[in-house]
Amino acid sequence: MSSEVQIPQVQKILKNYKKGLRQEYDVFLSRLGSPNISSAQLKVYIQSLRDCITFLDKDYEILVGVLLKVDWTRREPAVVLEYQTLLHNLVSAHTYYLRAGLRMLVKHFLPKIPESSKNSLSESVVLDSQQLQEHETSFINVHLVIKAISDIVPMSPMVLMPLLSDYFPYMTKDTYLQECYVKNLLQITHYMPNQRQAILELIVDRMLKLDVRSPKHEIAEAEENTEDNDIIFDMDDPSVSQKVTSSDTGYSSGCSEPGSAKPMNHKEAERLDIMMDLVLKYIHQTCFHDGQLNWEKAKTLYREMLLVFDRLILPTHASCHVQFIMFFLCAIKQPICEGFLDFLWKKVQDPNTERVYRQASVSYIGSLLSRGLFVPISTVTACLGLMCDWVHKYLDQVGTDSIHADVCHHGSFYSVCQTIFYVFVFRSKELLEMKKGYKWAEGLNFQRIVTSRLNPLRVCLPVIVKSFASVTRTHQLAFCDTIIERNNRCFLPSSSTRKGDQLNDAFPFDPYLLHRSGKFIMPHYREYQGNVVQEDNDTEDEEDDFITDDIVSPKNTIPVLSTGKTPTDFMAYSVSPGFKQMQEWPQSMEG
Repeated sequence: MSSEVQIPQVQKILKNYKKGLRQEYDVFLSRLGSPNISSAQLKVYIQSLRDCITFLDKDYEILVGVLLKVDWTRREPAVVLEYQTLLHNLVSAHTYYLRAGLRMLVKHFLPKIPESSKNSLSESVVLDSQQLQEHETSFINVHLVIKAISDIVPMSPMVLMPLLSDYFPYMTKDTYLQECYVKNLLQITHYMPNQRQAILELIVDRMLKLDVRSPKHEIAEAEENTEDNDIIFDMDDPSVSQKVTSSDTGYSSGCSEPGSAKPMNHKEAERLDIMMDLVLKYIHQTCFHDGQLNWEKAKTLYREMLLVFDRLILPTHASCHVQFIMFFLCAIKQPICEGFLDFLWKKVQDPNTERVYRQASVSYIGSLLSRGLFVPISTVTACLGLMCDWVHKYLDQVGTDSIHADVCHHGSFYSVCQTIFYVFVFRSKELLEMKKGYKWAEGLNFQRIVTSRLNPLRVCLPVIVKSFASVTRTHQLAFCDTIIERNNRCFLPSSSTRKGDQLNDAFPFDPYLLHRSGKFIMPHYREYQGNVVQEDNDTEDEEDDFITDDIVSPKNTIPVLSTGKTPTDFMAYSVSPGFKQMQEWPQSMEG
């Protein structure tokens, strides 16, 4: 059987198969599924089958299965067009083939990589420009079919979304495959906009899994251990491949752009960095056109990402970088930043919200107010005023009888206090330089907060307490030293510290260590410019360990402030709050 195959012959083969005559049918299947079939033969077979679409019911599942396994995406344009038309007609006429057809298309988002292209030493993929272009062409062909099917089959998104989740490459798979898959997922949102939130949620979910496997101290250690090999990485790193672009997709085919930041040495961090770079680039391309902000598109994307944040990012403990998606969105325009702060503050105030959500939300408020260069001082003063009013009302409600420092019952109160201290220390210079700034600061009544029976100075993190005490003492806004000394005498960490007696060290926007995607974050990021307070004493308690010379702070350390450009700075706790210790906290209501 060759290019001489005619439509009546194929119809006859299919009809004879129904009658139990399988010989010609089996030969046809063998030739159609042969890897050595020529493009001319394949084109004739596809044309013949296209005219027999009505015959291809469930009795011909094996034939359809062979057809779906044909390697068509990199054939000549005429063959590709014939196959796309055939597949489109097939799933339109017989919707029970829709899942199988879409599954085949999704699999093409994971390109086949020749063994010769795999670098066994670096566990990376080395592809030349021709291979990259072939993959890009394949992706374009697949997207054209998915779009055509989604336009004519309304149930396509319901079938497609579970498949996109099922075939998302596992986190240990090669970085190039991860990049290709995420790029293709984002490309789907251009012609299936109603599925954008679900697709972003899927991508963020997978990035969070990588994020929690990439602690900042591990990333810093990996970078430090290979610091002397930077030149070797720049010359030999296989992921720095030639860039091939396509005007149809808007994305580059290579794993990284020439001249871009060097790859991360931490494997999970490297994969996360590439995904973050793609997502942040996508956000920028969606919100801006020719350098001009499209406000309606930006608002829509923010609302969708806010739902993703609420469902996935906010509850996740120990994520270090994925939450910066919201940071970047807030930097786009002031109303987005204010809307995000308002969303978080409503959670903090809501007594029906889980305590862990309330404490995590106020940590995000404090970190955003402190770290965002785009946050004006007027927003800082408004937020500090709201938080201080809330704290004073809380103290009015609890009264003074039989109360003491207790994180379990007053966790949200302490989290708000710590956020107030943290933000005031970070922005004190700007705050006190405002016209009537000192009088405004006096009105916050810090002295009542620090001397209250709930004793927030005992519960908040020591480095924040010391720095806040130093700043407020200098400007005579509050006097904390006596209280701190009494707390130190009554609360010896070496002997009586219990888990839960202090707040978690969670400030989600401190600091950003990923190389490629950092270019989107660092222009909007504030590093601490004050002085770290160190006490002159010879005691050997754990607070001395908060000041170290390390590049990043592990769980119980804080890096020394540097005046140069450094990836970390004062009060760099490096993780998001999430649900840590949730199971240990009682369910009693607060205030």
